Amino acid sequence: MLDGAALLLSVVEIDDEPRAALCLRSGFLALRNVADFYDITYDADPKPDDPISITRAEFDSALARLAEGEVPLKADVEQAWRDFAGWRVNYDTVLLALAALTAAPSAPWTTDRGLAFSRPPITRRGGRGGAARRTL
Repeated sequence: MLDGAALLLSVVEIDDEPRAALCLRSGFLALRNVADFYDITYDADPKPDDPISITRAEFDSALARLAEGEVPLKADVEQAWRDFAGWRVNYDTVLLALAALTAAPSAPWTTDRGLAFSRPPITRRGGRGGAARRTL
């Protein structure tokens, strides 16, 4: 869903779509909340040009598939890439970590990435009031 919304906003030639922006914002904040629960670290304020796990070649391939389907695409592909990467950077690390944590099924742009990090430990917070954490 998040990649679909990011692609819609960054590459498709349409009027503004606030629902897609809302999906992205609420989606990456929800992922971050889950990551916080499991003590998965991430950059809470990434720069739009920080690296992401999606390569430019993969992005270009997605654009080609959209063009084959006659989806109206923005003319400035360089800006579209920067916009997409600027959205994806907000959830890329968290998405990959949570996919590894849950042993998610194979999916493009998520579980097909080589893990550049070790699988995070599964922790559960203690009772209310911030009691000690236990590793499962």
